[in-house]
Amino acid sequence: MEILRLKELMNLKGVSRDELASKVGVSMTTISNISSEKNLPTINLLLQLAEALDVDVREMFVPTKGTSIAQSEIEEAKSFIEKGLLILEGNKTDKV
Repeated sequence: MEILRLKELMNLKGVSRDELASKVGVSMTTISNISSEKNLPTINLLLQLAEALDVDVREMFVPTKGTSIAQSEIEEAKSFIEKGLLILEGNKTDKV
């Protein structure tokens, strides 16, 4: 299931993988792996990508309203976001 709209947003904004990688300070391979969803970005990198593409971070995600999503996928996404928020708040625990 597709989660991020990175490829779509890059096309809409006319930004190449190389350009985006340079803007956020990662390799082109990292951008390629994220855009193909082989890897997911950290919360910090997700925020940097959104800023580099001049979009609200919420626009980075595929809309889910009205689509069929397994409860396990929802729980996984919630867990990922909660862990990221803890890291951003400086409350990193051993569980993160």
